[in-house]
Amino acid sequence: MNLLALYEQPQHVHFLHSRYFVEGAITGACACPEIPLPDAWLPWTIQKHDQVKDNEQADYVFTHLFTFFKSALAAMKDNTLQLPDYAVYKDPNSSYALAQYCAGLMMAHQSTEKEWGTAWKRMQNAAPEKSPQLSKDLQHCLLVFSSFADPTLAIEQATARGEQSLEVKLPLIAQSLQATLLQYVSISGQLAAYLPNQFETFTQDPLKPKQN
Repeated sequence: MNLLALYEQPQHVHFLHSRYFVEGAITGACACPEIPLPDAWLPWTIQKHDQVKDNEQADYVFTHLFTFFKSALAAMKDNTLQLPDYAVYKDPNSSYALAQYCAGLMMAHQSTEKEWGTAWKRMQNAAPEKSPQLSKDLQHCLLVFSSFADPTLAIEQATARGEQSLEVKLPLIAQSLQATLLQYVSISGQLAAYLPNQFETFTQDPLKPKQN
């Protein structure tokens, strides 16, 4: 499942971020230990506000986005989530789709830091012995995602720290992106186990986007 069919209709997506960014952002929303409601993550997909033509268009776009959301969430629950085919690293200047996907994913994580923090505190209270390894693993995932969200910046920052080989290493690191994505989801699932009733919301009808 992807958003290609929606993005083949420019008249419906001109106000959204790129398909790659949106798919990454929605995947990041699904991967939050406490899954946000649509009224929280839907604004992350919008690049140009106040550009929706009418309620019919809003409902049409929302239906596609929420269908993708449910598909990504189901894939996480079934452990079948796959990195998109377009998420390929070539070089710092020719990896736009991957960079956008990772940027969307990172934006979603940053937007749900409070929810991640709440789950993390519950885990630390219940099972503090798990904290060191989970912290190390989560930091690794975020470092990988942020590096591919802006590889040029990552290389510049690494060079400033005296690490001269990151540009050479990035193609090899990119081969682990699928495993890193699954590890990120796994960490979220482990933290979610300490939250009560985190999936109850999705037995109800989804919220529709608000109209101005």
